[in-house]
Amino acid sequence: MIVMNKTNGAKTEALAAFSLLPQIRGLMFRSKPVSILFDFHEEAVHPIHSLFVFFPFYAIYISKEKKVLEKARISPFQLLHKNSKAARYLLETDINAGEFFSPGDEVEFDAGMENK
Repeated sequence: MIVMNKTNGAKTEALAAFSLLPQIRGLMFRSKPVSILFDFHEEAVHPIHSLFVFFPFYAIYISKEKKVLEKARISPFQLLHKNSKAARYLLETDINAGEFFSPGDEVEFDAGMENK
């Protein structure tokens, strides 16, 4: 799926993580960075870790209104990161693509994701 920043026009190709198994795996054990969009189906604090992730990435937390709430640079093998604002979506993306997303930006992704 394509995740587009409507504020600046930047786009990134992302894998979808709608269910538990893809959400558990996330970026772990991957040899190169990919972008993954998680839908947690409700707004909440969603702690993550980067154990067995061998590269840095950005965790971009997005509201149900599809606005970027916060962005954090995550280091390999980081034990815990918790978002400070309740978010429905999480975009884990490589360092280069993550540079084009900032708090307050509006994002857009494939319609129908909310119903999956």
